[in-house]
Amino acid sequence: FPYTTLFRSQPSNYIYGKADYYATAMPTRNGAIPLVAKSYDGRPIKIEGNALYPGGNGGTDRYAQASILNLYDPDRAKRFTHDGKPVSREEALNFLDDLSKKFAANQGEGLSFLAESSTSPSRARLQKIIADKYPKAQWFTYDAVDTGIHQRAATQAFGQPVRPVFNFDKAKVILSLDCDFIGGEDDAHNHIAKFARGRKVENGGMSRLYAVESLFTLTGASADHRLRVPASLIAPIAAAVSAVIAGNTPSIPAGVDAEWILECAKDLVATGSSALVVAGQRQPIEVHLLAYAINSALGAVGNAVTFIPVVGTVGADLKSFAAGATDTLVILGGSPAYNLNCSARLKFVVRLVYYED
Repeated sequence: FPYTTLFRSQPSNYIYGKADYYATAMPTRNGAIPLVAKSYDGRPIKIEGNALYPGGNGGTDRYAQASILNLYDPDRAKRFTHDGKPVSREEALNFLDDLSKKFAANQGEGLSFLAESSTSPSRARLQKIIADKYPKAQWFTYDAVDTGIHQRAATQAFGQPVRPVFNFDKAKVILSLDCDFIGGEDDAHNHIAKFARGRKVENGGMSRLYAVESLFTLTGASADHRLRVPASLIAPIAAAVSAVIAGNTPSIPAGVDAEWILECAKDLVATGSSALVVAGQRQPIEVHLLAYAINSALGAVGNAVTFIPVVGTVGADLKSFAAGATDTLVILGGSPAYNLNCSARLKFVVRLVYYED
């Protein structure tokens, strides 16, 4: 793991039993969390957020706190295997060297890489080196949970590769369209701190949160006004709010509280550039585009939501993967077969529970 610290030789002025602290970072699919690792005798035991990092808030999320356990996971790979049988390190490296020579002769034709999303500059550099050496090789991206919807929608909405930064501390009125930004969404460690700052009276008044969701979330639990609806109605509700803000007659879905929609839209308009609408990663791209359209109409772009250029590796969607055109597949994290099998088993269990009820 990035913050593993093992000494080949004892550092100068090192004192056994005294804790050392190291600045590091935990990569995420859309960025990284700046951290400080506390280490005893070369063994990290605790991490906290790095408040000295520019733009950092000194916070972490549950994934960062749990990641320390990876260092001591007994199931971590400790050996090389081939066809399920252990091989030496030298044999494994020779095998990779033979593959490199094989594909160097045909410019990488038949070679495919499958990797998770990453914003790592180091991986972007390595991907470019591989692309130069094997120009016919293919790269594919796969994530078990699609957290890239925010970036794809922003890129489509604004015509350039950007990703959004939601400034919950600057927002006075927030509308969440099935977006659990203080729970399961990516970058929650920043969202939580910013949202908390916006809820303090001493910072200029408490922000107001409207939440539309189908499942009860941490964000919904913190909402001032929560509207529980089926997941299929999130998009029609977003369209209705957009219509009200545009001054048109909304088409409000049957069974939905029309007054709730109208008052929410009225509050957003009154707040203007200090209003913020966010859509959740479970929602289709159409809902995200509606959210950006509402933010633009309110003047929130550049204040409550800003955009930064995308940095990181890219690859084709796994849907375009053609097994017949691939001779060798190199998997760098991610396991579609495992995830899809788990998904199938989960659906089977859900069906059993449903039938049993």
